Amino acid sequence: MDAQSAFEFIRKRDFDEVVVRKLSTNIQQVKFSNNEIDITNNWNESGFDVYVTKGRKIYNFEVKNERELERSVNSAEKALKLLDDNPDYIKINSEKYNYRNRTNRFVRISEFEISKFARDFIDENIKFAKRIGGTIYKKSMELEVVTNYNSFKDFNAGIEFNVRAFNENDVPTQQSFATSHDDDLDEIHMVGEELRDHLRMLGKTVQGSDGTFAAVLHPLFFASIVSYTIPMASAYQVDSGISFFAGRLNQKIGSSIFTMYDDATDDSMFGSRIADDEGVPTKKTPVIEKGFVKNYLHNTSTAIKLNSQSTGNAGIISPSPWQVTVEPGTEDPKEMIESIRDGLYIVNTWYTRFQDYREGIFSTIPRDGIYRIKNGEIIESWSGIRVSDSLISIFKNIEGVSRETKKVKWWDETMYSKVPYVYVSKLNITKSK
Repeated sequence: MDAQSAFEFIRKRDFDEVVVRKLSTNIQQVKFSNNEIDITNNWNESGFDVYVTKGRKIYNFEVKNERELERSVNSAEKALKLLDDNPDYIKINSEKYNYRNRTNRFVRISEFEISKFARDFIDENIKFAKRIGGTIYKKSMELEVVTNYNSFKDFNAGIEFNVRAFNENDVPTQQSFATSHDDDLDEIHMVGEELRDHLRMLGKTVQGSDGTFAAVLHPLFFASIVSYTIPMASAYQVDSGISFFAGRLNQKIGSSIFTMYDDATDDSMFGSRIADDEGVPTKKTPVIEKGFVKNYLHNTSTAIKLNSQSTGNAGIISPSPWQVTVEPGTEDPKEMIESIRDGLYIVNTWYTRFQDYREGIFSTIPRDGIYRIKNGEIIESWSGIRVSDSLISIFKNIEGVSRETKKVKWWDETMYSKVPYVYVSKLNITKSK
């Protein structure tokens, strides 16, 4: 059953508005560790996500097939009679739209043999590492959305690759790559080159120190920071009071060289979409522009509630970002490192936790390469530290942004992201042990 057929079946019932979203995905995975391929998987999944409304009452359910649909629709009719109005729901978009055509090509991506690539990658890099592990995915998705007012179909495909290697002292480093465009696919071979560069730099680690340091943040690290930042631009989170963006619209919270977008129109990443769940075309939305908070992310209901316009980010109840892009600058990453007299170069991080969402105060644990810099040279590798800071402090202390960007996606730590290297003049470090 396609989304249109499901919609036609549901709309015969006593509902005001109906949204049917059918998502079909294919995910191929190759996982390797200790220099050997461990697991290959192939998942095919398909299902419906349905919203039905009556006035300002709204009910959501998910089903896998036609057989489940009638039972769930019956339950929805009964539930809507009992539910109270939802104060966060007003309506879905009723304006009719035409939709753009995608610009990405993925013929080479569809033909890319991830098992062969994984084996070749291990063979090419094992002489430089004690052991190598990682995961590579080949993904495709087909999306159909039908509402009372619009319908569209979307398709995308992509490659994601994350690899971690350990030197002779069992000190790790990590690199990441992601693309949904054939033109970028050759860049996956640069991952090995950068991995080898970091393995040569690592050496043994020593316990890091407390203090405030200048730091160059690798795209993996900064992608994690902005991936935790941009969801807080959701107008739902702002209105709920769990966002440091609340009360700061049009205020300066960062450096004038820092601009961050939610950009679903960048088809070179797998998070791109032609339209949101209400059928509103997606766009490139500046969330922070030259240090100023420019926009919250809206669906139709939050836009009406906050006297704004939809940004094409529905979620029927809660708008959310699609993928994050940070505008590149003019700096060279190597020169950024060489400019530091006393500081750090940090590759990656995880276990990010917020102590105060309203002020953006958080801590996170760097990993996979923490380099101590003295007079522009890396003198040692650190471990056992934590970044304890605030988003606003980091953004305000950005003094350099590289012209080079990387597209990354790693675990749940980063969204699909296109991010440069960033130099911050002050980063607060505490010991994690």
